Amino acid sequence: MYKSYVVFFQCPRHRAGRFEIEEGVYAYVGSCGRSCIRRVARHLTRPAKKRWHVDFLQCTPLYAVVTPLPEAEFARRLSSACPYVMGFGSTDDRESPSHLFRCGAEALPYAGFTI
Repeated sequence: MYKSYVVFFQCPRHRAGRFEIEEGVYAYVGSCGRSCIRRVARHLTRPAKKRWHVDFLQCTPLYAVVTPLPEAEFARRLSSACPYVMGFGSTDDRESPSHLFRCGAEALPYAGFTI
């Protein structure tokens, strides 16, 4: 069963609410919940209605990967390997400093994938 996903974005320098985003490729980690397909599709299509931190990114979605890892575990693994935006998307996860990381495909081995 799939437990989390990671969506990769190409971002220009901008502010997303209170968060300062530098130019680069970012990986956003989320949980699959009831419908992983709907959550991932929401991020790839950039909805008009803003609900979560990730909705406020002014970035171009690149691609997404669904993983068997729990969201918090994947985020913790990435926080030791990639720079992150402190507090972004992790308000319900006290163990991870963020769910938005400045890294590209090099993030995938931390979910057990090979490149």
